[in-house]
Amino acid sequence: MGVELIRRKERLIVDEIITSSNNPTIKQLKSLHKKKYRDMYSLYFAEGLKLAKEALAINYPIHTLVYSKDFPIEDLELDLKNRSVQTICVESNVFKQLSDLETPQGIMAILRKKTSSPDVIFQQGRGLWVVLDRIQDPGNMGTIIRTIDAAGGKGVVVLKGCVDPFNPKTVRATMGSIFRVPIVDIQNSNDFFERLTGNKADILISSMEGTNVFNWHSSKVDTIKALVIGNESQGINSEIRKFATDTVSVPIVGGAESLNASVAAGIMIYEMMRKEGTLG
Repeated sequence: MGVELIRRKERLIVDEIITSSNNPTIKQLKSLHKKKYRDMYSLYFAEGLKLAKEALAINYPIHTLVYSKDFPIEDLELDLKNRSVQTICVESNVFKQLSDLETPQGIMAILRKKTSSPDVIFQQGRGLWVVLDRIQDPGNMGTIIRTIDAAGGKGVVVLKGCVDPFNPKTVRATMGSIFRVPIVDIQNSNDFFERLTGNKADILISSMEGTNVFNWHSSKVDTIKALVIGNESQGINSEIRKFATDTVSVPIVGGAESLNASVAAGIMIYEMMRKEGTLG
């Protein structure tokens, strides 16, 4: 471990440069690659300049900014000058061991996890939520979070058995949307769907046997809409299907057998938001 003077514009700041991967702080940060430790510390990381700048811009709760010795930290100077954010400088070889990328950019934000209580769904009383049942691919999870953000939906409900939404690959796939979209974690699906039913929600099951989503119209107005997207290979759990008020599908007119889960979810999200009259 060493100390080096780093000049940032016209300020002289002394940053301790961590040179060993055996450093306790580095060991803790490396552990965040595993869900067990992300849950234990309630932290996750967002790697890359874009995500770091976006987290700073919207005042997302940042635990630490970690950067490589050869990263031009002055690129973040305007974002950092009015913020009290802890920074850690590491040797480039140490950063590579922390990174989840083949070609690291040299900057990552260690962030405090933010999840929402199911109560937020019922307090708002209306709007579209996407409910994910055992989605396993981080890219699909991240793309769906990004899509619900883009379309102006309410948020994403993650049922037990899904990939962790704070997985580094998922976070990258959201392109920053995870900072804005409420994530509701549900461990007991049956209780959750019974509560939706008790609140007269529209529970829409995505299935190839369902009504063409472009022809579908809800019989319920000003209520919660929960669009359930199932596992990439197995679809939606049969225990969830019994709660459905409707089953919807994306029509396939060509030779493909099916659509990618995130693509199908995106089409349905936008069509449902269009029918709600919220897309302008």
